[in-house]
Amino acid sequence: MEKVVNEIKNVVQKLLDDEENYSGWYIQKEFEKQGIKFSRTTIANLRSKKTSIEDAKFETIVNLYNFAKTHENKNKE
Repeated sequence: MEKVVNEIKNVVQKLLDDEENYSGWYIQKEFEKQGIKFSRTTIANLRSKKTSIEDAKFETIVNLYNFAKTHENKNKE
């Protein structure tokens, strides 16, 4: 179980670290297309470490993880 949790945290952290390709605005707009309300402030707080991944809402981390997994090959093309 710990291996899965670490995988999720690593994927989400990579997404958060990739501000050049995934701005808060871009992530928010992509979620809006799916009907998911998502705040750029949430992303900014995670990026600036005001909120840690461990302290974020479960739903937030799951959404970011799914976003990262569906977009991970986008910039490799």
